[in-house]
Amino acid sequence: MGNTGSSRVPNKPSPRFLGYHSAPNFAICHVCNRNIERWDNLRQLTFWGLKFCKMHEVDGTPRCSGCNRFQIEGQMEYVNLGDGRKLCSDCYSIAIFDPSKCNRLIEKMREFYKELNLEVDKDIPILLVDKDYMDKRQGAIGLTTFDHRKVWTITNYSKNGDNIQVQKAKKTLTKGKVTSILLLFGMPDVIMGAILAHEMMHAWLLLKGCKKLDRKVCEGICEVMAHLWLEWFCDEGKNNLDSYTTEQAEFTKNLKILHAYKITTRDDKIYGDGFREAQRAVSTSNLHKTLQHIVRHKTLPPRIHSNSTC
Repeated sequence: MGNTGSSRVPNKPSPRFLGYHSAPNFAICHVCNRNIERWDNLRQLTFWGLKFCKMHEVDGTPRCSGCNRFQIEGQMEYVNLGDGRKLCSDCYSIAIFDPSKCNRLIEKMREFYKELNLEVDKDIPILLVDKDYMDKRQGAIGLTTFDHRKVWTITNYSKNGDNIQVQKAKKTLTKGKVTSILLLFGMPDVIMGAILAHEMMHAWLLLKGCKKLDRKVCEGICEVMAHLWLEWFCDEGKNNLDSYTTEQAEFTKNLKILHAYKITTRDDKIYGDGFREAQRAVSTSNLHKTLQHIVRHKTLPPRIHSNSTC
């Protein structure tokens, strides 16, 4: 997740879901428990109800790569993933580090796609990789590959104190329309599931012959699938959270709300505008008709403008 804070301070701060918030006189920093007496030194993760000093964005204070919260001084150490990322205890408790837990997530994803009457080749390897590998792919957190290559995939992990160590093995991929789906290890399952839902739609499109699809259309419909997954996974009627503790289930629902908000409000053209345009198409003509149109015409269905008045 990206850093929600910013070094630029607006002239007139206003309350926002993830941004700044002015204080009447002073606020108490949730991280270091010191007074924040100037509003331009105040930052806030409004969703989590946390206020903090601006300096914590740059002073090396550990920040969770799952939920984006800072570690509070004097409280439990964050888990070090060994690649610059850290996890709070809440995110660590539901994070996926090795294939055994990832396989359970994949089973859920198959169930999700099946309920939507979408099938993705079960022989496509879905593998966990480390940040070093993803950094070579422009820092991706998920990746669908279609070329023949060898991948160092994570096979197991161990925890020594607050440090995670992973074991890796080389895997040779079989050449095909889709050779693998790669996921960055060590993310909370609900977020990793959203990434997998996104990547599986990339795979579905490739298998349908949409290799040269316009990127905005492609990423937009894949983000729609990620958003649908978040709603499906945390649906009370699906029982997906029954094996969690009460605290884990509640925290997972909060992560779902946060991640869904980020998808819907992202402001870039490819992913943000792409999602909103694809979402409008799905809302108008349903998912299957939208996908059929993309496969046949390599674009989203034309927008339908109603001439009726309310």
